Amino acid sequence: MTLKDLSKLNRDPSRVIYISAHALESSFQPENSVPIKPWKLEDDDTALIDLIPFLEYVALHRPADIRPVLASYQGHDIAREFIERSKEHQKRMQEQNQHGRFWQR
Repeated sequence: MTLKDLSKLNRDPSRVIYISAHALESSFQPENSVPIKPWKLEDDDTALIDLIPFLEYVALHRPADIRPVLASYQGHDIAREFIERSKEHQKRMQEQNQHGRFWQR
């Protein structure tokens, strides 16, 4: 396994996400890394597909620096945690809308 130096990409590191089964061990920039389980030819491995909602959100909202966003998921499976956070956000928005309607009467 060779170490990956993301600075060699000639890209702003605040905008780079490194997804790999060995991301944390093989990168000079672990703050840009998203670790996933290694693929072992399993038909039911959906690790990359499960990340799509998170990656779409990031692409749509374009955070100024992706590193604090990734840090907020440290110790969690990003795909699962993103879904949970999204559900909580939807729930809060629905509650706010309901409270808003109550006060408008």
